[in-house]
Amino acid sequence: MAVQLLQDIYLFKDLLPKELDQLSELGTVKSYQSEDEVFREGEEAKSLYVIRHGTVSIRQAGKDKDLDVAQLGTGAHFGEMSFADGNPRSATAVARERTELLEISFDKLAAYFDKNPTTALKVYRSLTRFLAGRLRVTTMDLSFSREKNIRHF
Repeated sequence: MAVQLLQDIYLFKDLLPKELDQLSELGTVKSYQSEDEVFREGEEAKSLYVIRHGTVSIRQAGKDKDLDVAQLGTGAHFGEMSFADGNPRSATAVARERTELLEISFDKLAAYFDKNPTTALKVYRSLTRFLAGRLRVTTMDLSFSREKNIRHF
């Protein structure tokens, strides 16, 4: 089940079945109840997560209240950005219902990549493509916003 779950994630889509199997063995399944925090904004990041079953809200602290910025369901993943940049968590993750997560620790993932550089290259290439796409969308959004603001005056 974990192999099938991982093969649908952009980070791991270029991996061979053997690589996916090895990667899935690094993970641990954890269960959460509704409103349980998986992690909190500002905490040190230690793992990435794949949702086996359930729903997770990603929240950021706002001036007056927390703001839900994403709601993720079965098959989605989160927490991988801190693996790339080493920064603390940029948001809080909260289970919205009974949820099962596959947790892959950064330490285990890094050790696996050290021993399997070809696999690491594939994952980092996928991460780079994803981030480049996200940056393009952000740039377009900013351009649209600036243009709208200029017209407003």
